[in-house]
Amino acid sequence: MGKKKVFYLDPDEREWTLKDLGLNWEAIERLGTERKGIEGTFLVDKGRIRRWSELTSNCKVCLGSLAYNDEHDSIYCPTCDEWRESSCNDPNCEYCLARPTKPSQCM
Repeated sequence: MGKKKVFYLDPDEREWTLKDLGLNWEAIERLGTERKGIEGTFLVDKGRIRRWSELTSNCKVCLGSLAYNDEHDSIYCPTCDEWRESSCNDPNCEYCLARPTKPSQCM
């Protein structure tokens, strides 16, 4: 047989995560490096084929696009409503000091 390509099809109304499927990013990355027959790993999202390298700006839980909050200098996932960067350890940090628990609570 010829070389293979793996496509992950992402439905519009997905209600599951990689964890629900028993997968994680490390397992998916290994698919591309351990198997010699796989030419590439791709995600089909909203009718568009996305390369693995493009997914660095996506949430690792829901695969949605990440956003940046300038007020708190942090990246977050609007879909999951969770910060994707933890607060720093500086008790006087102007960005982290008043950061709410959820990004949606920002004014």
